Amino acid sequence: MTQKEKHMQALSNFTEHVKGDPNVIALLLSGSLSYGTVWEKSDIDLTMLVRDGSVKGSWEYCVDGDGIEMHVLVKEVADFKNEMQKQRGGGYPHTYFGKGTMVFSKDETLTEFFEDVRHIGAEDAILSFCTMASFLLVDMYRVEKWITVFKDPVYSQRFLQQCCLAVADMILLLHGELPTRESVLRAMELNPALMREVYVVPSTTAMTEEDIRHVLKLLDGFLTEHMDKWSKPLLRYFSDGEVKKVSECMKHFNAGSLNVALAYLAAKGVLERVTLPSRVFKHSKLTVEEIAYFYVKKE
Repeated sequence: MTQKEKHMQALSNFTEHVKGDPNVIALLLSGSLSYGTVWEKSDIDLTMLVRDGSVKGSWEYCVDGDGIEMHVLVKEVADFKNEMQKQRGGGYPHTYFGKGTMVFSKDETLTEFFEDVRHIGAEDAILSFCTMASFLLVDMYRVEKWITVFKDPVYSQRFLQQCCLAVADMILLLHGELPTRESVLRAMELNPALMREVYVVPSTTAMTEEDIRHVLKLLDGFLTEHMDKWSKPLLRYFSDGEVKKVSECMKHFNAGSLNVALAYLAAKGVLERVTLPSRVFKHSKLTVEEIAYFYVKKE
């Protein structure tokens, strides 16, 4: 019996064990056994969807499945649906479930819902694309700081190696695919030239300052090339012509790293940067000058 067959047998046995319980509505399989490659140390990731009101919150059990470790997350159906509706942008929760497999379901509408949320919508993909661009910019600035201020190509290269993760996820999103733990490998297939520069070379070569600045230039070119896509949610938010503080932007998008994306767009002449007084406490006269931006559409 192969290792995958052993894992499948353990899954089958567990499924039969829980399927008869009236509170168990569905069982979802995620992780390597669903879409990857298993080996002897692979666990089995499961989400057990149960009848609303049957549990309080979410619970996770570590189950012995014929000697194979099984992580079973228990969630009420309503909580699962709410979470998935909020996380359809290609982020980790969406990928975790979206690349998963419905082992069984006693509710046909739940099966239809699961099939629908497995796919990433165009608007969701763009919003996630914007978030990934922000992550990439953060690491790019760290690379630039360590090579410019400290003249340290070794530590600068460490941050450069992190850039490939955001780039890979962005490449997958550009092709309408969900990012996964193997995004880098898939991105190598979709855009081998760019991934060689931002992944293979930084991972296998001792880079000079000139090498590092070359890759930074490529990354900046990648962001500029696709700026019309990843900036779309931000520019739509600013399209009313109002001046908006950074704190308001981050609250609106529920993202703490968008400040770097806003600063980048301002540096490229897309947004205008100003300051506005901001009250520190709700019932206080203490104010600070907060960075804010506005957008004037070019004719």
